[in-house]
Amino acid sequence: MAGLYEVWQRAEVSRRLDVLSGFIAMCAAGDDNARRRLAELVACADAALSALPPDLVIASEYLDELVWWAATEWADHPYLPVEARPDEADRQTRDYAKDLRHAALTVRDRHEMGRIELSLEVGFLALCRQPGLDCRIRQDVFYVAGRAAMALDLGHLEAAEREILRMKQVGSVEPQESHCG
Repeated sequence: MAGLYEVWQRAEVSRRLDVLSGFIAMCAAGDDNARRRLAELVACADAALSALPPDLVIASEYLDELVWWAATEWADHPYLPVEARPDEADRQTRDYAKDLRHAALTVRDRHEMGRIELSLEVGFLALCRQPGLDCRIRQDVFYVAGRAAMALDLGHLEAAEREILRMKQVGSVEPQESHCG
């Protein structure tokens, strides 16, 4: 499977391409020439992203052309897409990256990942519902559950299982006097 950075870059270009092409398609709905131009640009960008290995430079050039087209043709449009704030852009890109990663997994790996995700969710909820759980232990459970989820996002199933075990161990510690506000 492709490296994480490459997957992230592909996801970033795909996300921006989807947003801009949707906006341009809406604006160019009645213009056959503009729709043909859009279809060509998107097809070329998609072909570059689908190549083995993906040609991110070429795909980015097509994306840049779409950005320029939208900014010059519809600069005053109230729904002209603006680049999302860094945290929101990362959340959106993460969703695209997860889809790319998921598509590259074998059926067996996808089933195994689903089993681990279910184990994480059930274990996490069980620990969160535990009465009298100390505030610091609860924070540690959230933190370790996040590490397990991150390991799953990266496709490291063994690391995710280790973090789930660690989460259960953290959550089984006897509660002490709470010092959390």
